[in-house]
Amino acid sequence: EVQFRPYRTDDFITRLYYETPRLTVLNQTWVLKARVNDSERNPNLSCKRTLSFQLILKSKVSSPLECSFLLLEGPYDDVRIRPVIYHFVFSNESAETDYLPLPIRDSVECNKLLAAKNINLRLFIFQIQK
Repeated sequence: EVQFRPYRTDDFITRLYYETPRLTVLNQTWVLKARVNDSERNPNLSCKRTLSFQLILKSKVSSPLECSFLLLEGPYDDVRIRPVIYHFVFSNESAETDYLPLPIRDSVECNKLLAAKNINLRLFIFQIQK
């Protein structure tokens, strides 16, 4: 289970983003980041809300690490997330995924997540053996 905490950038126009503390899965250290409406200039002016996330490998690896991963709703949450399995090959040169859409059903569900103090989700990572 992962907990995204809200942060703000120090840019001229501050932007809201979310980040998890470091976590250990598959004997590697990881971090998840999330952003609202793909960091558009004024997400507060849009009634359509989306969240996208990025999985980042913080550990150094001796060989590429091919993984499948997905995020699902956390415990005691009533937010509906459609399971989507993503794939990525992590290496020292390519340690972070692009921002991927969090497959929330609609803007109302997204607003439920954003209204909470923290966002609690479940992360599943599977290593693909060759």
